[in-house]
Amino acid sequence: MKQYVWKTSLLTIMVLSLAGCGKDNDAPTPEPPLSGGENVTVDNVTYANFVGGLFQSRCSSCHTGSGAGTARWVFSGYASVNNNLERINDVVVVRRIMPLNGSLSTRELQLLEAWIAKGAPQN
Repeated sequence: MKQYVWKTSLLTIMVLSLAGCGKDNDAPTPEPPLSGGENVTVDNVTYANFVGGLFQSRCSSCHTGSGAGTARWVFSGYASVNNNLERINDVVVVRRIMPLNGSLSTRELQLLEAWIAKGAPQN
């Protein structure tokens, strides 16, 4: 009986050890286009082709209408975003404490930072 338990334990350890072997697929999944299939880059980023959609998808649930974040900021279009660039840069790009459900992706942060650095073009 002892030999059966020992062999079973050894076999289990070997199977578990081999289960960890294999090809690791660490290749990042490409992000989908951000707006209308356009290839947005740090050179051509605008409110119209990226930032507006970003704020709509990542910020509007709290920062429009009666959302929890409206006491601090309301983002209802280009003017309201443009008027808060310094605060947005600090909270979103520098300190990365917004959005509350997790920071933006690396690509989103790079594009937002480039947009702010370019003077926040609308179109």
